[in-house]
Amino acid sequence: MALFTDGPINGTVELQNYENAILDVAAAERIDLAGKSALAQKEIATELTLFLMRRCPLPEYPLATPMRQRIGVSDVVVTEPLRQWHAHKTLAMVYRDAYNNQLNDRYQGKWNEYEQLAKVSSRNYFQIGVGLVAGPVPKAAVPTVTTVPGAGAAATYYVAAAWKNQAGQEGSPSDLAQITTNAGQQLMVDAGIPPAGMSGWNAYVGNTPATISLQNSSPIATGSTWSMTASLVQGVGPAQGQQPTWFLVDQRVIERG
Repeated sequence: MALFTDGPINGTVELQNYENAILDVAAAERIDLAGKSALAQKEIATELTLFLMRRCPLPEYPLATPMRQRIGVSDVVVTEPLRQWHAHKTLAMVYRDAYNNQLNDRYQGKWNEYEQLAKVSSRNYFQIGVGLVAGPVPKAAVPTVTTVPGAGAAATYYVAAAWKNQAGQEGSPSDLAQITTNAGQQLMVDAGIPPAGMSGWNAYVGNTPATISLQNSSPIATGSTWSMTASLVQGVGPAQGQQPTWFLVDQRVIERG
């Protein structure tokens, strides 16, 4: 699962799953859908931070106010109830602006509907629990992919990187980099500057976006690059981030599993 700070919780496709006409409404009323989605995520982040600051600290993972103010929501996992809350909140914002632009009763009805849905999904989310991880691994940036002389054949490659922490947990894979090589060239991949606390990274490569797979047999050391010295390994695909270590519900902690 992605972390809250890895990027947008929902994209336009997910929002369309809730409201088929949302792109048409945004275009007709000149509403920045991505901007409203980001604003909804910021407001949710504030609510989550306040929720977490009110909860008593855990001995094994302090949630005291000073630390929470510093880390914000960087350890929050995006679960399905959180995705639902964000979608409802975003759509409520969009229809609120559309109504204020036109004073159209149809828009007002949608605004009220999604406002109420957002309240319900928010309540459900906190009742189910806020998923947290003890050692958050942020999503990797798009890796730098270059070529060096070698025995490779001409081909097109898609490459992603993913960080690993000291506990061996892997974060969300980066967005894909793409490169086309000529005969006599081989790939070299650089994951970039590691976030604090990372022990290494994994390289995922494929000839199509759908077929990228793990190429290294053990984690690559931070600060080191990976080079393709043979044909691609048909390994496992990238995971989609960390699972919650625990769920925080009111003042009770429900352990995962």
